[in-house]
Amino acid sequence: MIVRWRLGWILLCLLPVLAEAGGRGEVRIGNRVAVPVEVARTEAEKTRGLSGRDRLAPDRGMLFVYEAPVRPLIWMRGMRFPLDILWIRDGRVVDLVRGAKAPAPGEAPQEFAPREDAQYVLEVPAGFVERQGIAVGDRVEMRLEEGKGR
Repeated sequence: MIVRWRLGWILLCLLPVLAEAGGRGEVRIGNRVAVPVEVARTEAEKTRGLSGRDRLAPDRGMLFVYEAPVRPLIWMRGMRFPLDILWIRDGRVVDLVRGAKAPAPGEAPQEFAPREDAQYVLEVPAGFVERQGIAVGDRVEMRLEEGKGR
């Protein structure tokens, strides 16, 4: 009985650490917009993404990191709020979507893919791109706790 309790306590204490296993960082766009981000590196982290959350703070985001440039498909499965999506490669925004909507109950989730390869995907709350004046071609710098950033 004590062993089960201790094991349960250990797992409970580890959950926040496991939930943030991908790390944190900051994405700076156009040398004027700084976005604190959670970083998704593993397939499990990328699949889960922001699904199931009720919101994301207006000035925050989630950064998906790929080992090499690809055309990552982003889908809105399990999303409860709309997003702006930015695809990034070689230190520049290469494509973006404004206001990707969360699916209504019983509706199939939307899917989005960039027009060209990207190595990073940044998801931020809908309206962020317009408020900050972000455009395709904007310069991007990253500071990530773990792994490489540009």
